[in-house]
Amino acid sequence: MLLGLLSGAMLVIRVVLVPFWRGLPPEEFRAWFAAHAPRIASLMIPLGGATTLIAVGAAMRADGVDERLPVVAAVGVAAVTLAVNEPANRRFMQKDALTDQETQDLLARWIRWHNVRVLLGLFGFVVAIRAARR
Repeated sequence: MLLGLLSGAMLVIRVVLVPFWRGLPPEEFRAWFAAHAPRIASLMIPLGGATTLIAVGAAMRADGVDERLPVVAAVGVAAVTLAVNEPANRRFMQKDALTDQETQDLLARWIRWHNVRVLLGLFGFVVAIRAARR
């Protein structure tokens, strides 16, 4: 049930870190992000990768659609992460790469797509639990 662990970690980011980030002036946010994002990544990247690999493996052995839906969710989380959130993370950490307005705009985009990741992860986790109970 790594998808549940990943979803919980993403939910903590959404509930705890996102409001904190929004409250910081853009320059302070970029400095905080550059200092702390590598630690967050050291947990989230292996957790997300392992979740996706295990979900794909489980889907290959699954019999029904309900057992395959969690892989769709896990792959969706990975796709959004790789296409949107990770590139934004790299930009946040580049010194002098963003103006304050660009930082605010990019953070708003990051949050929108992070919300998608959280919803996908929670959906996949709920479906996985339901399928396991059958």
